Amino acid sequence: MTTIRRLRDGEPKAMKLGKMMIFVSDLAEAKRFYCDILGFPLKAANENRLDFVHEGCDLIAFKCDENARVENYSEVARSVFLFEVDSVDETLRDLRAKSVRFLHQEPAENEFSRYAAFIDPFGNVHEIYEPKN
Repeated sequence: MTTIRRLRDGEPKAMKLGKMMIFVSDLAEAKRFYCDILGFPLKAANENRLDFVHEGCDLIAFKCDENARVENYSEVARSVFLFEVDSVDETLRDLRAKSVRFLHQEPAENEFSRYAAFIDPFGNVHEIYEPKN
């Protein structure tokens, strides 16, 4: 039986994001990409997963059999992790120098940020973003 956490007034309490999981087909390549390229320190590893140090909630790479297909990422339902950076322009330049493939030639903009989408080696789409003040 599932129970919904409730506030004192009986209203449902919002769930808390506890872990972010990325599915990857090659743990060695995931370690290289997420540690060496993106800069997340490795916290723990076993034969099926890598746990990275990440402020806020756990970031886990879990072994799977097949890579994702990028398709048109903004028109197909999916989850996308947005990594906050101080400067989208500088981070875009730095990651491109490390051969990270971006979907945006130039940063895009919406009502709350400037951002650029990139693809990990497994077809997962993430974004770097710089909040607007």
